[in-house]
Amino acid sequence: MKISKNKPSLKSLVLSDKLINLIEAEVSKAGFDCQSGVILNFKDPECSAELGGYHPVEIAINAAGEIQYITDFSYVGSGGMAELSKELDFDFSYGLFQQMGRYYPLVQGAELFKIWQANFCSYHEGGEYQVSLQSLC
Repeated sequence: MKISKNKPSLKSLVLSDKLINLIEAEVSKAGFDCQSGVILNFKDPECSAELGGYHPVEIAINAAGEIQYITDFSYVGSGGMAELSKELDFDFSYGLFQQMGRYYPLVQGAELFKIWQANFCSYHEGGEYQVSLQSLC
């Protein structure tokens, strides 16, 4: 699967070659059939509300190779009441950026996205995530 950079909403946020190569490599490594699109889940097996860890990340890509969204989750609450919640959501399909439950135009998340993707690629390169894939449909 080749990731497309032609989506109009990608003019506000720049996908680094490193992020694109990372996604393409994970899909290829899994030998996943992406005819209907794919969702990649990146999880730190050690991450918990009590101990912290690297935030789980979900990336959805449609059948045309366009990234639909990238969502970074964090724990909200403590102890047995903690639950995973969206912390950052870059929704390319709707042109929206969400941070801690508030929505903004995607362009307003551009600087944060640049930092986020550099950190994410670094964590992935360091082997912090286990990756699973599932069909988008």
